[in-house]
Amino acid sequence: MGAELGPNRYGKGGIHVATVVRREDRHEFFDRIVDVRLEGDFADVHVAGDNAPVLPTDTMRGSVFALCKERPDEEAEAFALRYTAYLLEASAAATKAEAWVTERPWERVVIDGEPHPHAFTLGAYRRTAHVIRDRSSATLFAGIEGLSILKTTGSAFSGFLRDRYTTLSDAEDRILATQLRAEWRYAITDLDFAAERDAVKDAIVRAFAHHDDSRSVQHTLWEMGCAVLEASSSVQEISFSLPNLHHIEADQSPYGLASEGQVFVVTDSPSGQIEGTVRRATEGSPPAP
Repeated sequence: MGAELGPNRYGKGGIHVATVVRREDRHEFFDRIVDVRLEGDFADVHVAGDNAPVLPTDTMRGSVFALCKERPDEEAEAFALRYTAYLLEASAAATKAEAWVTERPWERVVIDGEPHPHAFTLGAYRRTAHVIRDRSSATLFAGIEGLSILKTTGSAFSGFLRDRYTTLSDAEDRILATQLRAEWRYAITDLDFAAERDAVKDAIVRAFAHHDDSRSVQHTLWEMGCAVLEASSSVQEISFSLPNLHHIEADQSPYGLASEGQVFVVTDSPSGQIEGTVRRATEGSPPAP
């Protein structure tokens, strides 16, 4: 029986690194997890057991700490760009380097209305950066994940397809809750990444809050995506993952009480899973409604 090697890559996962920037009046703290993969001409490694082309994954880990030491307050996006460039320079056999950075945002403690100079609490959501780099170019993505958002009205779901197994009732007013994950692609890589990230997050949250004629999670996804493209000219497209965390009104009739939209059963599993991408229209694309 013949065999041939298919697609393959290797790297290091879960490189957890923290940096402290010790300014005179305050400290800054950064907490990140880095994952990396290399692709390239590694057939002999698998087939012949020749490790000569292999940059050790331990080197991938160590280089994260060394690069962070050089620039301890570097934005995650800028670090991912610099890290992938280093990896291709270090590994002649590699044709593509891919890195993911997940940043856990620690927020400064406020005591008696004053920000503490070196005490922090862990924030509620994470920021991400993702770079795909080959020998000629780099593609940069940024994102947020674990952002919990909810609105108690302004969302509906009705008029949907029904078959013999459909038991769901129409809902003209319901709670809409999700734990959002979003990733967007930049057209350029020379940016004020913190400002861009804040602008995108603000556009997402504003659109979610203001879209009170939502007919579905998909409908709100579209509005959020359009808001991001309007808020940042540097974003080419944005992809969302929106689990629909259901809140079902509790039946109060067994207790002789009326159900008046006040008490809900929360069922976070199973959940509807809504995903989609909103991108800038290209020439010849149909107009948006």
